[in-house]
Amino acid sequence: MIENPLPLHPGKVLAEIYMAEMGFNQTDVAKLCGCSPRKINEIVNGKRGISPSFAITLEGVLGTSAEMWVRMQAEYALWEARQEVA
Repeated sequence: MIENPLPLHPGKVLAEIYMAEMGFNQTDVAKLCGCSPRKINEIVNGKRGISPSFAITLEGVLGTSAEMWVRMQAEYALWEARQEVA
């Protein structure tokens, strides 16, 4: 199995792929998701993870799958945990 030595935080994917491609800024995404701009800022800057419930929100807003966001978050969290015990 090939392991990604540094998985991307889902916030980076949100910002660099989805927001950039759709021409959205953080405030736009916050309005679409019904949350505060601060929440989006914290996610985009890797200070906050994407919860399963927010993954469902992104699924509805961006047309992605909630599973994709949850998987990405889990992979990142596992990578972080491995760094702490290494």
